[in-house]
Amino acid sequence: MVVDEMDLLSQELPGWSLNEREVAWLWLTLENRERIQMDECQLNSQTMRDQIARTLKRNPRVARGLERARDRELLPDEAFNWVEKSGRQPKWLVAQAAKRTGLRIRSSVFRTLTDKEQLIALLDLWNRDFGQKEISLRRLSDAWTEHARSDRIFRWFKDKDERAKCALAWSWLEKNKPRLTSRAEPFTKHTELLEFFDHSEASDGEKELYIEKIKRRWSTQKTREKAVEKKQYNFVLPLSVNAVLDKLAEEHQLSRTKVLEQLILREEQHEQYLPRNSPRDEPSEASSIGGAKSGAKF
Repeated sequence: MVVDEMDLLSQELPGWSLNEREVAWLWLTLENRERIQMDECQLNSQTMRDQIARTLKRNPRVARGLERARDRELLPDEAFNWVEKSGRQPKWLVAQAAKRTGLRIRSSVFRTLTDKEQLIALLDLWNRDFGQKEISLRRLSDAWTEHARSDRIFRWFKDKDERAKCALAWSWLEKNKPRLTSRAEPFTKHTELLEFFDHSEASDGEKELYIEKIKRRWSTQKTREKAVEKKQYNFVLPLSVNAVLDKLAEEHQLSRTKVLEQLILREEQHEQYLPRNSPRDEPSEASSIGGAKSGAKF
């Protein structure tokens, strides 16, 4: 929003840029650190700015403290350049930052921020000095890199059967690990599955175990589906033919059923071995006519 350069807040804090980040920090600091009751309003609106200005005017000590804290506690914007604007990464980082800082911010203003902005706000509000925040942000970056390596566990889901595999995974987890699914939304694709496990508290070892069991369940399900397309036949073979069938199965490392299946399909395709019966002899047109004639003679 376009802000009047001479509004109350600009007069109260001359020399400040008072962009959305600074205004959010001022508001949330007054609410959470100073425990001052603020009336809910839209981020960086004129109403919000005026409320902050009046509060600081009534609390000059707080105003002086904020002046000092801004230079001591707010990392430069460039420090967050590696954080993506939206998506899975900033969501994970926000959850991790909340754990590390111990901050639980329930303000509606905080909830209107994007995930990246929430991460910045958490670091801004954390009552630590510049150096400690810098180290913590670097460790968060390293932690994300390490966490993203575990994505290899879930590569199996990313193919043409992605949705079916995800549906099976959710069903299995819901039945066997209800603690993980009780407060989560069902995932239907690979990216949603990754986000689910990002916040599941499951260790890498547990994730691998779950995925292996889901893979086995998938394999069993596919085997059953294929079996529906087949029918069992019982027939008697001469002992000599049975011996040949066993020999072929052993030589080609196939089951007896597979040997028969391939032989039948190849013969159907190439017609090399089974004799074809000649069409039944039918009287030619001439003989038919001749027969009629000789019949007429009688």
